[in-house]
Amino acid sequence: MKILIIKIGALGDVVRTSFIAQALRDKYKKFNPRIFWLTDKKAKPLFINNLYIEKVIIDSEFNRENLKKESFDLIINLEEDRIYSELISYFKCKKLGFFLMDNKIVPSQTAKEWYDMSLLGDKTIIDSELGKISKNDYLKRTCKKTHRQLMSEVVEIKNWKKYEPFLRLSNYQIKKAEEFKKRYNIGNEIVLGLVLGGADRWPKSLPIDLSAKLIDKIYKKFKCKIILFGGSNEVERNKEIMSLSNSPVIDAGTGNDLIDFPALISVCNYVIATDSLGLHIALALKKKNICLIGPTPKNEKETFGHGKIILAKSDCSECMQKDCKSMEKISLEEVIKALEELSKVSLAIVITSYKEPKIEMAIESILNQKIDHPFHIIVSAPDKETQDVVRKYSEKYKKISLFKDPGKGKSLALNLLLPTINEGILIFTDGDVYLDDNAINEIIKLFNDSSIGCVAGRPVPEESRETKYGYWANFLFEHAHKMRKQAFKENRFLECSGYLFAFRNNVINSFPLDTAEDTIVPYMFWEKGYKIAYAEKAKVFVKNVNNLEEWLKQKVRTSLAHENLGDYVDIDITPRSKTFYNETKGALNLFSYPANLKEFLWGVNLLFARLFMWSYVIFNSKVLQKRHSDSWERVESTK
Repeated sequence: MKILIIKIGALGDVVRTSFIAQALRDKYKKFNPRIFWLTDKKAKPLFINNLYIEKVIIDSEFNRENLKKESFDLIINLEEDRIYSELISYFKCKKLGFFLMDNKIVPSQTAKEWYDMSLLGDKTIIDSELGKISKNDYLKRTCKKTHRQLMSEVVEIKNWKKYEPFLRLSNYQIKKAEEFKKRYNIGNEIVLGLVLGGADRWPKSLPIDLSAKLIDKIYKKFKCKIILFGGSNEVERNKEIMSLSNSPVIDAGTGNDLIDFPALISVCNYVIATDSLGLHIALALKKKNICLIGPTPKNEKETFGHGKIILAKSDCSECMQKDCKSMEKISLEEVIKALEELSKVSLAIVITSYKEPKIEMAIESILNQKIDHPFHIIVSAPDKETQDVVRKYSEKYKKISLFKDPGKGKSLALNLLLPTINEGILIFTDGDVYLDDNAINEIIKLFNDSSIGCVAGRPVPEESRETKYGYWANFLFEHAHKMRKQAFKENRFLECSGYLFAFRNNVINSFPLDTAEDTIVPYMFWEKGYKIAYAEKAKVFVKNVNNLEEWLKQKVRTSLAHENLGDYVDIDITPRSKTFYNETKGALNLFSYPANLKEFLWGVNLLFARLFMWSYVIFNSKVLQKRHSDSWERVESTK
């Protein structure tokens, strides 16, 4: 199935409309959709690393007559323009958005509401409670739907709330960001970006004097690094802002192209922006943000759970008039308060346990850490033995509580638990492991980068290499460590480990029960545009099995959980990490790891054990059609 999307500009609208590519790919998954996007040359960098778009067609570089020879099954025209409406009229396929009929631009039925609010809508001036205003602007002002909802209705996407604008940096952009940080000596401190200008259509810029005052208030309160951004027409404006400010400011330069601009925005932990391209890029990069709104409608804006929207305290706010002065009434105190709220980090540390004799050790390994943020320990357990232990701890420590697991599996318990947790970062570990002294802080500091959605800790075996199963555990854990470390370095996808991993709250609300949570959750974050990080210093110590029967049982169960990933995530875009092919490829490492003949023979044993395990998994999943079953089962000392 071939789909063509036409969205040329404005650039900010291109960014915030990008979510529909993933939505369409999911909707038409069984038809193997190929998505093409027609856009302006300036917008091309916004699609550099887009997972869901096969080809970007540049408007000024293609021959329209040649395009007409292409065959598409669905064309979506989101441009309020006769040229593109006329173009798609040549195609005999399903059309959504705007097209030409009887020499007139008309909307598809799904786009009628948006059409009425657009520049194509009725511009008759009417008297309203808002004063004199064109009818199309009045409809836009009073509409309660967000832009994401409106666009989703146009393209017939029902589950629109699960999709967000998508922008992932290229390796070149990541390198540019690192060079910028090095140039201005930016380390682990908090970095705040300011995009306070705006396009010409409405006066959306924060006044120069208020911009300077805001910088000084922010620096006095937070002592953070501040980066000032601007467009090519804002050179003098930014110079004046910096001259009026008494605080140190990094000048990012004005007129950065759409390769450099997102790269520099990615350096920031927080972004304060007007209704501008900078805002939409910050949102697509999952940056914590504060959006300043004056003359444009507030209702259509979203922060996707990453920020706050502040509306100017003015009678003419959202008036959509070209002479609007509402940005002069932005409350700087409200901005500072919002920034304080966004900077708060709270943790929920969830320990899942089932008849673990080491549960006390697991709890103590957390309590003994000097954790830099407020935290709450939740122990989820179905058995009375564990529950009794937790009750004793909860009497002594208010920060520890018990969740009564119904006993139908770890995944179900976590799905029931997730909606009850309010903390911003969720950390998961098991009752049969214990954490290194500073493991929690090592994980949390990676979340300073708001584009990171999940963080994997580093499992370390308790056993030495002196026994066969100890050798197996050390080899497999070390191999996984090297793979995760390299993937993180190269900004590639990596799977987490259920022994210790973390993710942001309120991004996903649930996950399937017939896959492993440490497998499916990172995929779900990756598909939303988040990065997956590896905290190699966040060590979690694991006792492993010591006989073949229990080893096979454990590995079969965890591997089988990978086989049905394709039912829930797009493995054509992000292939499964744990496969027979990857296992075979990784087997070469078995012959470089041994230190002596005994270890070499153990490695050969492991190779055959893995081959047998995978043969069993493939037979059960492909031939017998068996699926992973999540239920509590003791396997020696690991789950």
